Amino acid sequence: MTPTTPGKPGRAVDEEFFKQVLGRQKSLIVDRTNQFGSTGLPSAEQLAQSVAFAPQDGSIWLCGQRMMLLQGSAFGAIRRELIEALGLDKARGLLTRIGWQAGARDAAQVSEQWPEGDHASLYSAGPRLHMLEGMVNVEVVRFEIDSSVGHFYSEFLWHNSLEVDEHIAAYGLGGEPACWMEIGYASGYASSLLGRLVVFRELQCRAMGHPACRIVGKPAEQWDDIDVDLAYLDPGDFLSRSTYTSAVDKRVAELEVPTDAKQLVGISASFVAASQLLQRVAPTEATVLLTGESGVGKELFAHTVHQASRRQHIPMVALNCATLPENLVEAELFGVERGAFTGAERSRPGRFERAHGGTLFLDEIGTLSLHAQSKILRALQEGEIERVGGTSAIQVDVRVIAATNLDLRKEVEAGRFREDLFYRLNVFPIHLPPLRERREDIPLLMSYFLHRFSQRHGRQLAGFSMRLVNALLTYRFPGNIRELQNLIERGVIAASDGEVIDVVHLAEAGAPLMEAAIGLTGEGRLAVDAVTPKVRAAAPDTEAESDQAQASAPELASLQAFFAGQERVLGTSLEDIEKRLVRLALERSGGNVTAAAQMLGMSRAQVSYRLKGG
Repeated sequence: MTPTTPGKPGRAVDEEFFKQVLGRQKSLIVDRTNQFGSTGLPSAEQLAQSVAFAPQDGSIWLCGQRMMLLQGSAFGAIRRELIEALGLDKARGLLTRIGWQAGARDAAQVSEQWPEGDHASLYSAGPRLHMLEGMVNVEVVRFEIDSSVGHFYSEFLWHNSLEVDEHIAAYGLGGEPACWMEIGYASGYASSLLGRLVVFRELQCRAMGHPACRIVGKPAEQWDDIDVDLAYLDPGDFLSRSTYTSAVDKRVAELEVPTDAKQLVGISASFVAASQLLQRVAPTEATVLLTGESGVGKELFAHTVHQASRRQHIPMVALNCATLPENLVEAELFGVERGAFTGAERSRPGRFERAHGGTLFLDEIGTLSLHAQSKILRALQEGEIERVGGTSAIQVDVRVIAATNLDLRKEVEAGRFREDLFYRLNVFPIHLPPLRERREDIPLLMSYFLHRFSQRHGRQLAGFSMRLVNALLTYRFPGNIRELQNLIERGVIAASDGEVIDVVHLAEAGAPLMEAAIGLTGEGRLAVDAVTPKVRAAAPDTEAESDQAQASAPELASLQAFFAGQERVLGTSLEDIEKRLVRLALERSGGNVTAAAQMLGMSRAQVSYRLKGG
């Protein structure tokens, strides 16, 4: 390949770059097609339904990718700033590369969402997505693809191009085409989808005074002087930075884990930030405090820290502090000598001893009593423990990873957690975000769980419906990743082999799943998917329903009447009201006593006492 022609923009094109890209050629599966198919997947209506709006989160989704709405004038201002700061040629190259990245990502998402679509239909989704994203109106002039001879030719007329409108508004008519980012998008989409380097050129442009922009695309080797086009892609480092391969890295944390271990999956900013902190602290001996809501993956993070540490040769010992009765906490942590209490027929080591030389993971540490907290503090400070009923100290070498879904600072202020233990644990805190704050990871997690549970249960599923993808992207996920994992496993089991997993496969009997997603109809109008049920039960809107609610909770109805002044005497005991509140909190927490205690502002012991008394 020859260097760039003198006077032409860009740099000389690396010959190796051209060889590498063409070496990724895929076998085309369409034999002879000369127009966009109207019956293939995805259709224009299916693409429109792939848009979901979540105004409560401030996000918009298209084929599982987060999008943004930007005023055309703001885009024009950014474009002008780039031209003035970089010059015309460099700005053109930058915008071409941005367009390529966008096109390649769209092609990857479309291929993943509709794996059964033929190349003609999948390719036609590119121009339709470009229109759906508000960039241009595409008119197909000619489209030919023939895998038997490796032939590809595509010709469009672009009308109402946003990029051209902004260019003309700023610079008027000129002698050069102006659809830089759109050309990059078309080239990136076609190249990524077809697996060969396809280059589009703008042969006519409204910015040059033509009535429409005429675009032609064909394999790179069929163009003359292709160096000029490729120079705008900056091929010196294009391959290392582009999404040409259409692959999405699902494994952000580059940590060694056993082959049978669960993986850390995510690309969102908050997840990447937590993963980077994990990578930094894992090789050290520092105590780690993992915080976050229930179900965000604290135990998985703890396992990953352990596997990346120098203690990985010894199995990690874990203890969920919230599941232990108060009278057994000390025995579980520090062990028991024979005869220490009734039933202690033999001596046995506790979790600290079993974790000697390795890692001890203390989950839900905020639920421990102050007495147990003082014993843990001594073990951490002195490096020694004493068994229940024992008389001698036992040296232990343990790295502690603690986790909690409570705000330990507030627990310290409330007197429920020792301040000195908090500072001993808070050496290196890592906050794990809830799933609703890392929605970009939901499609990745869905694919990961689908693969995992399909293998476990011996199923062959066709993927997810777009309706389900949109519903999960806009769902609040009170149970976080644990809830998503359970939903996907339920769908894998409920759906038949070869079937697409849909909303109906995830709903429990008598328990609606999620709110409807706001999306687009085939005509481009906003609409709520009426088929998708809602998760929140409506408030009683009839007198009969209100009476039924009062009958099911007479204690609360009596309390409400007393507060409202309708009754002078409280018609129930405070004990009954407490029991009713405890039962209600348990129902809402799914039987989790610790979570119920947090709802009521009580300790776990207080809730347990009321349960025993009732």
